[in-house]
Amino acid sequence: MRLLLPLTVFMLCVFVSIVGCEQAMRQPIMEMVTPPQDPPEMVTPPQDPIEIDSLEKARAAIESVNERRTETYQKAEETGDFSIVFTASEEIFKNELGFRKELWVDLVEIYRQENIGNAARLQGLENLEDAFAEKVLNDTLGMFYFTYISAFDPLIVEYLRLSFQFPEKSEEELLALFRESVTDEKTVVIFP
Repeated sequence: MRLLLPLTVFMLCVFVSIVGCEQAMRQPIMEMVTPPQDPPEMVTPPQDPIEIDSLEKARAAIESVNERRTETYQKAEETGDFSIVFTASEEIFKNELGFRKELWVDLVEIYRQENIGNAARLQGLENLEDAFAEKVLNDTLGMFYFTYISAFDPLIVEYLRLSFQFPEKSEEELLALFRESVTDEKTVVIFP
């Protein structure tokens, strides 16, 4: 169960690389998709000035990500080729945040593991995965990909906040701190 999202993403990438999606992705857009303007608030707002500054930096970084997502989406919309959003997404994380490939998937997996006893949160993840799978089957995922992936932005903001607050920490140490944040419910993801 906890490997369902990474497996779904992997299957999508394999499907796209084997079958391609140029023809299906040229369908007209039935609804406009825009990235969220502001990520949802953390459950517990920080009180420490260093923590507040780190959070502001993290929010500014995710705003840059959202600007790039919007630019990429607009290019895809202009050309009618939404297959570009899949590779662009990882490139945006790498270029804007310095993330290694699929770091966001690790953050989601930690979130899943730490909420294994919370049926409502796990149901939210499953609902998102079901919607994701439906778009894959309809060959329209590219049109909605940034909307779905932006649901995880609060996790990314928390990880970034920690990296700004503790710049001397390694990725492994930051992931351990992130796990504590999720366990302490300092960050919660609200799925559409």
